[in-house]
Amino acid sequence: MEKLKIKATAEAAAILLGFFVFGILISFLFDEATAELFRVVLLEWGAFPMLCAITGGVVSMKNGFMPLYGILSGVIFLPFMFFFFEVNWGLLIAYMLFGIAGSLFGHWLYLKEVKRIEEGKPEKKRKSIIFEMFDRYDTKKYK
Repeated sequence: MEKLKIKATAEAAAILLGFFVFGILISFLFDEATAELFRVVLLEWGAFPMLCAITGGVVSMKNGFMPLYGILSGVIFLPFMFFFFEVNWGLLIAYMLFGIAGSLFGHWLYLKEVKRIEEGKPEKKRKSIIFEMFDRYDTKKYK
């Protein structure tokens, strides 16, 4: 079970589900034609495939490759496909491939970090870009 990384995969799938539900809820704020355009263009063909890859990559950077994440990223879309979109099985497979690609990219970054640590270099402290920009207590940047 260690190889499948069930907990990390479930966390990544929950994040992805939250993003997608939030996107669907936002689409209800628009009139019917705009909402349909928003769902099809942004969610179905734009944002959701990228979110599959980005979420898989970010979570895999800390946990390594997650083989079940790609399958779950397609399964998450399945109920929404029947309620809000046309039935398109090719798109479901594309979401799975985007999820696997993101997980593989995150795994590559994970292996690079592991190699750095094995060479004796300190672990990188990752700080959000926004926190770095507005960190008023970081006195090094003012010297």
